[in-house]
Amino acid sequence: MLEKVEEFNMDKVIQEFELLTRDAERVKRETLKRILEDNASAEYLQSLGLNGRTDPESFKACVPMVTHKELEPYIYRIIDGDSSPTLTGKPITTMSLRCS
Repeated sequence: MLEKVEEFNMDKVIQEFELLTRDAERVKRETLKRILEDNASAEYLQSLGLNGRTDPESFKACVPMVTHKELEPYIYRIIDGDSSPTLTGKPITTMSLRCS
């Protein structure tokens, strides 16, 4: 039997979205903290002097915006089989070299 699909209600969608994003700043900070905790052992982050700090202010102060070109030495090490925590705390086991 076919289920009856609830009629689309834009007000309900907006209300749910607002509820989910009400505290986006806290969610963003917690997400960054978790990412930095998971990757604290990464050579790249250690070389920048982050030293295990997980707050946004330290991240902004220590981690500069970079291009792919600047990360290439790390990427090529991973491609060549280096399984040490280079860019991430856990080994990267697959990498796509697809160009778009």
